[in-house]
Amino acid sequence: MNTAVIIPTLGRHEQAVKCVAEFLRTSSADVILCSEEPRSLYEAALADPRVKFVPLPEDTPSARGWNRGLRAYPGYDAYYLGQDDLWPEQDWLNEVLRVHRETGATCIATNDLHIHGMSLGAQYWMTREFIIKHNGGVMACPHYRSWGLDVETNERAKRARTYAWAEHAKVEHRHRIFGAADDATYQKAKPSHYYDQLIMNNRQQHGWPDDFPAVIA
Repeated sequence: MNTAVIIPTLGRHEQAVKCVAEFLRTSSADVILCSEEPRSLYEAALADPRVKFVPLPEDTPSARGWNRGLRAYPGYDAYYLGQDDLWPEQDWLNEVLRVHRETGATCIATNDLHIHGMSLGAQYWMTREFIIKHNGGVMACPHYRSWGLDVETNERAKRARTYAWAEHAKVEHRHRIFGAADDATYQKAKPSHYYDQLIMNNRQQHGWPDDFPAVIA
């Protein structure tokens, strides 16, 4: 199944280039790299034809970065919600596809090596059909900035009985809450956390409404 990993990034071009290289090395997926920084910072990654670059306007939240990646390249069979602080292990995508074949699930969380994926899948693979039918036609609900969107998509998938966890699809999340350095990018996102929590609580009370425009339909 033709899959693209969408990665919004800011302020970590060296780390992002390494992250992209690992996704290319460990799977057959293409990578859609989205940034408001100059394309020239990512030339080392963009030398590979499997990598696409999507420029972002200044101060684009992560949620909208994922959606811009989807809008720019809407023709894949499936998409993975990637981040620039991920480190995938070999054959992670093959394992996701195995779970998809065996269960029929169309939203499948990977194993970030920290959180049980049936509790929360912070990174996940979605088919195009799932995005259109169950996720409002977007990679991420655009009301959020960077947090809460994973909970919403997980809950939408569980409601539709099409969620699964690929325990052996290992994509480590090297986030500050798991011991990574608390860099400027994390610092910039911190003020959004309280806002996103309020948005998530309100949306949950209203049953996760599709009150935003679809990117694909």
